[in-house]
Amino acid sequence: MDTVVVRVPATIANLGSGFDAIGLALSWHNEVRIERRQDDVVVVSGVGDLANGLPRDSTNLIVRSLESVMGPLRSITVNQIVAIPMGRGFGSSAAAVVGGLVGARALAGTDDTDEQLLERAVTFEGHADNVAPCLLGGITVSTAESTLRIDPPASIRPLVCVAPQAMQTKVARAALPSEVSRADATANLGRAALLVAALSQGRSDVLMDATKDLLHQPVRFGLMPESGELVRALRAEGIAAFLAGAGPSVAALVDDKAALDGETTARALLPEGWDVRLESIDPQGARIVSEREK
Repeated sequence: MDTVVVRVPATIANLGSGFDAIGLALSWHNEVRIERRQDDVVVVSGVGDLANGLPRDSTNLIVRSLESVMGPLRSITVNQIVAIPMGRGFGSSAAAVVGGLVGARALAGTDDTDEQLLERAVTFEGHADNVAPCLLGGITVSTAESTLRIDPPASIRPLVCVAPQAMQTKVARAALPSEVSRADATANLGRAALLVAALSQGRSDVLMDATKDLLHQPVRFGLMPESGELVRALRAEGIAAFLAGAGPSVAALVDDKAALDGETTARALLPEGWDVRLESIDPQGARIVSEREK
């Protein structure tokens, strides 16, 4: 194969109570075109306003993930159509890593399984909560050793409130305490288990309880007060809101029948400069949408 185009979804990790374990894929995508060249040059480019600031050299995550499968690159073009904003909580780095790995598997013609690609992706990201749903689609639940995928329920949709500013994940993670109380840990364990059951059964009636978090969000709200205020305001209106990943954006899970009302409510509560998107859960995950041999 000489040219492949990979479509990769944005993702939301944590979903409130499922810290570092639960994630879902959104129907909101980047595309990556990877093409072999005749000369000994590596060209990295990007399309769209959100492509500004992308590394255009060997530090680019797509290039690094390609090289993890194909070895050192000498003659290749990587072009990214960027729709997922960076540093906002929607798995932009996971999309880059997974896009490179899926593209490399097709270009190199390897027999790597999705499970093997996921292992590689985790070495880049550190944990699977974004890369697993990006690769596999739907909803995923991961530990350090296992990942299971859940088919998305038709009755639940994600609502996302996109922050205008970025927050580095490492900054948001560094703020977390090294220890938590037994009471908080026990409460989160129960809610994370309830969240998995709710998503498996399409039970939107328990999402307010299932998405409540005591482990990571209270501290992070100190770094991003607008996000905290928005989460609290949405929850006061009965919308199961939480930080999107490490923030600063906010997301919610809403019943499909009330989704448009939820979007209207969220838009009325948004801080200045924020945007709202009513999304669906992408059941497919990363996929090759075009491939060609010269």
